Amino acid sequence: MKALLRWFFETLVRLYYPVIRLEGREHVPERGPCLVVANHPNALLDPLVMRVALKRPVGFLGKSTLFKNPVSRLTMEAFGGIPVYRSRDAEKGEDTAGQNEKTFALCREALGRKAWIALFPEGTSHSDPTMRPMKTGAARIALSARKEHGTSLALVIVPVGLVYDQKSVFRSRALVVVGEPLRVEDFYVHSLTDERAAVQSLTEKIRDALDAVVLQADTRELLEGVARVASWTARVPDLKDDPAQQHRRALALIRRYRQLQVDDPARVERVVGMAAQYMRILQALGVTDPWAVEVGEVRVPHALAALATLVGLFPLALVGVVLGWVPYRLAGRVAGRVASEEDELGTVKLLAGTLFVLVAWIAEVFAAGWYLGWEEAFAVALLAPVGGYCALRFEEQWAIVREAARHLWLRVRHADVAYTVAERRRQLAIE
Repeated sequence: MKALLRWFFETLVRLYYPVIRLEGREHVPERGPCLVVANHPNALLDPLVMRVALKRPVGFLGKSTLFKNPVSRLTMEAFGGIPVYRSRDAEKGEDTAGQNEKTFALCREALGRKAWIALFPEGTSHSDPTMRPMKTGAARIALSARKEHGTSLALVIVPVGLVYDQKSVFRSRALVVVGEPLRVEDFYVHSLTDERAAVQSLTEKIRDALDAVVLQADTRELLEGVARVASWTARVPDLKDDPAQQHRRALALIRRYRQLQVDDPARVERVVGMAAQYMRILQALGVTDPWAVEVGEVRVPHALAALATLVGLFPLALVGVVLGWVPYRLAGRVAGRVASEEDELGTVKLLAGTLFVLVAWIAEVFAAGWYLGWEEAFAVALLAPVGGYCALRFEEQWAIVREAARHLWLRVRHADVAYTVAERRRQLAIE
């Protein structure tokens, strides 16, 4: 049952985020125990995305409330979950300190078995543009594991940055950025003489390592703006859709932005003004991807291939819409009402969509069997998931074709406007 749950939820995550890229593969240890520390922007989807990208059986620490009912407890245990008892979640009279010592013991035991454990040092999931202060749990677990198991442990701490294009949007992209590992042994000697100082020093190093892989800004507007500008000003057009390349460029831009705020604030203001004006131009034209205005004419074979794909997908996509459109849309509406925070929305959408669509398909299979016969019911059971996937692919392909047609019309009918857009983008890229 646990193996089935792991397969099921990892498959759902791959469906939700069809593109999950790994950056920094050379930093992923080949063997040995590993403590993964990561930012936490997307609730329960973060550890699943991490497992899929790293291709490692990474267990993780999760809040104790997720272990309180049999279904969620079974799911958490399927992924090697270890409960953390937070004081704010505690019931009256509950001893969280004593329970968390058991949590630390479970972590030490797992690391002693050369397992991988992931935890989120901020202590909570959130959508803030910057990371919150680090808790000391990761450092304490690492140093106590080294003390318990000795020099044979060879434990490393691997910093991971989780990046989402639009984390609560179905069929968007995710990026997992792995930073250079920290050797626990380098801090253990210090802990023998001053354990508190060693824990604090290691926690600060963890913070520095995460700062190097997580894009942060003072405001949400600046964070989103830097990400857009990184895409608009990519050095190589062919890499403009590469999330890893965009992330590297965004990190470089935000570092330079902070430096210029001190050295040359007038230039910062000018560049920000250029970017804001360019964004307004794109919005007025209905253009989301300025690079598409600059590409050459669409070749006839490519256009025919795109249309053939749409035609081929249409029959099964229509079946998928008939069988699954209502629960699919209903799940999105319900999730928007149920999720109390933005960082929870993606998780709630995934769970609600899965539940609503599966229940609808099961009901349709039984209805077909009751009224038409069980051969027809078998056909519905087969066509529902296939048609649903074809409907998703049709919607995505149609959006691409429609966008390409809009840009082609802009270049043919308003060549001067297209030229202006391209020239403005180049000026912004140079600046």
